[in-house]
Amino acid sequence: AIQHDPGHALAWQKLGALLALLKRGHEALHCYREALRLDPSDLKTLGDALFLRRHLADWDPGQGPQPAQLLSGFATATRSDFPPMLLLAMAEADAPAQLRAAAKFARSQWAPALARPPLATRPQDPAGRRLRVGYLSSDFRDHAVSYLTVETIAAHDRATVEVFLYAHGPPRNDAWRRSAVEAADHFVELGALDDHAAARRIFDDGIDVLVDLNGYTQEGRPGILALRPAAVIATWLGYVGTLGEPRLADFVISDAVATPPELEACFSESLALMPHCFQANSRLSAAAPPPSRASQGLPDQGVVFCSFNQTFKLHPALWDDWCEILRGVPGGVLWLAPPRDPAAIDNLRTEAQRRGVAPERLVFADQQPREQHLARLALADIALDTWPYNSGTTASDALRMGVPLLAFPGDTFVGRMAASLLGAAGMPECIGRDRSQCVAHAIALGNQPASREQLRRQLHERLPASPLFRPDLFARDLERLLAAMHARKRSGGPGTVQVAADGRSTPP
Repeated sequence: AIQHDPGHALAWQKLGALLALLKRGHEALHCYREALRLDPSDLKTLGDALFLRRHLADWDPGQGPQPAQLLSGFATATRSDFPPMLLLAMAEADAPAQLRAAAKFARSQWAPALARPPLATRPQDPAGRRLRVGYLSSDFRDHAVSYLTVETIAAHDRATVEVFLYAHGPPRNDAWRRSAVEAADHFVELGALDDHAAARRIFDDGIDVLVDLNGYTQEGRPGILALRPAAVIATWLGYVGTLGEPRLADFVISDAVATPPELEACFSESLALMPHCFQANSRLSAAAPPPSRASQGLPDQGVVFCSFNQTFKLHPALWDDWCEILRGVPGGVLWLAPPRDPAAIDNLRTEAQRRGVAPERLVFADQQPREQHLARLALADIALDTWPYNSGTTASDALRMGVPLLAFPGDTFVGRMAASLLGAAGMPECIGRDRSQCVAHAIALGNQPASREQLRRQLHERLPASPLFRPDLFARDLERLLAAMHARKRSGGPGTVQVAADGRSTPP
């Protein structure tokens, strides 16, 4: 199409998306820029180009597009075809901006479904039977969502809850999928069904509370939610933000640290608050012995700081902080996850050198299966959190392996995840007041072996007694919260629902 019509903006955008999938990032970015030259206002192209720049760690301020263009586009565009997930990782996008972008995206994508009468209306009285709970996800597979949730789902009290898992996306047959099948009373494949047929299947199953685990993440199916296949719908875990449209979800499952009262107005959903931390986790278990440092490309001596977050969470101001830490800890290294696009490795090394840090002090891990990854994590001394999009599974992985995580609470749900996890782990010492205090703490720990050892010892002692890795306890609390959400919706009352640590819930 481009050969016949070089002025075809959509063709340039589609070619860019294809090249990005092939990890030919620089070529993809060229295509996106051509598309934007032809149609500067297209939000989809703007967002895809910015997301790709983040994955490439392409932070050149002289090149476009820039975050301000995307935010301006969301403010003025009449429609949006770009999922707002990138805004969660943009320091320029506060919680109200995230809500506005999500609302515009939802209205643009599912207007016909939102205008239809809902399949389910008033919640049914569950007296004399179990509460029917459905979990909807593309990630019942070898994926972080399964790492976190499968043991909790399996731990549900079958005397009070009947569990349905609704899987969409490509068929899978890995060990995690098999575990998910075993964890449920009913496992239903929806991948071959369109939104209407999938919603009808869920409705016909008589689900009382449907919990969506995707939101606006890859392979999400918000179109199913728009048809209201259950009278009570909640969003949880996969997308740590608002969906922006009340019809898509009644509640967002969180906790009082991750979403304090001042954030309530930044959600289209009501808050449903767990007593400890909103993130589920599997049990603590013995890990394989760690490999040698040398086998992982790490120096035999020197402090190992780590962050196994995806590259799109990194940005210049965060890199300033991390390079300040490395400058303050001679001999220390920063151990990072393998980027999605290898070009990011050279870009990050260049950015480190610009900040006075030798490029060889960055060590990039290779991709490894989960069990081997967890084993090698124990080699790290200190984990560094990302902001404004915090560590999620990567945070609990570090804590599980005895590695203290340093973080500070931000101003958004996704920016307060790590503080919530650390609080539930019983490690308030690891929560800084702000980024400068976190940097100072990291430098102090990097230069004080005794302090590092004391912090690791505290984590080792406190974690087994904490609620963070107790799927049985989490399941009981979640069941109470699901029942409270259902009761609140039956009574017609709005507002936050909360379960206390002693099992009490706010009155419906």
